[in-house]
Amino acid sequence: MQKTRAPRTETGALDGLAARLLQAVGPENGALESRPFDPDQFVDLYRNAIEALESRVAKGDGHPPMTASEMGLLCRCVLSCATLEEAIRCAADFCALLHPRAGALALKIGDETALFKMDSLRRKPSPASCLVDLTGLFSYLQLFGWLIGESLSPRTVLLGYPEREDAAPFTGLFNAPVYADADYYGFEFDAALLKRPVLRRPAELTEFLAAFPYRVVGPAPSAPPLPSQVRACMEAALAQGKPIPEPVALANLLGASAATLRRRLRAEGVSYSVLREQCVREAAERYLRNTRWDVETIAARLGFSDSGAFRRAFRRWTGLAPSDLRKEANTSTR
Repeated sequence: MQKTRAPRTETGALDGLAARLLQAVGPENGALESRPFDPDQFVDLYRNAIEALESRVAKGDGHPPMTASEMGLLCRCVLSCATLEEAIRCAADFCALLHPRAGALALKIGDETALFKMDSLRRKPSPASCLVDLTGLFSYLQLFGWLIGESLSPRTVLLGYPEREDAAPFTGLFNAPVYADADYYGFEFDAALLKRPVLRRPAELTEFLAAFPYRVVGPAPSAPPLPSQVRACMEAALAQGKPIPEPVALANLLGASAATLRRRLRAEGVSYSVLREQCVREAAERYLRNTRWDVETIAARLGFSDSGAFRRAFRRWTGLAPSDLRKEANTSTR
């Protein structure tokens, strides 16, 4: 299992990126000044420049661009997905609801490679729209890698614009060959990654969005701790009404062997059985508080042989019968 490695450029290259942004925005935007930039200052410049360019491009398209709050909502939606493939398809469905402001996303899966496609639906492609769209493509590369805790490491990048020079030096952000004059923007990556589980939780989203997708230098986000990754896989299975994966299946999801997973969890001071019990207990309490499912339904959903086994386990965990917790929850909401 790898740490997330979003594409990064050297700090010394920030001035070249900044110069290209300032050239695209033009001297009429006095709020953006030419100067040496540190990483934090570049984040502000990049954000402000893209917002100015988006506003300009929107006039040619005849509709406003997708907003930052809408992109944040898209990110929140994909967090509910179980795998990267499901997250990409969810993002495509979300953008379809905003048609044509968010463009059109698609996923094509081959034997060994997957192709993520982004059609920005531009009426009048321009150097400004090219930079906006490259930033959009880069944002999806960052988002998808962050979700699964490892870089997608694109094999090739496609530029839906005829002149590669207009995109320089931003093509370097992808650390992959870039081919211009395609029918859409996109990137190819290892299809095996589509089965990777979504490891992130909603509590991590605010920090991720703080400089997303404008921080192009500095440390990349690290993968969640292994116990959190295991819990995320377990919780995703329960959310889909599926059994919690057994150790071998769980290890396969996380790209490791069962022996390696056990060893690494032991080094973290936990075990599969402990994490599984924590997950089941929390899910049981959540179902009793927030649903009207009977005890038999909850027991079956959590993998118990019968409702009696569930009741005994629940009393061991909490000192309460399931019905007692449900009564407490109903009383507190009145």
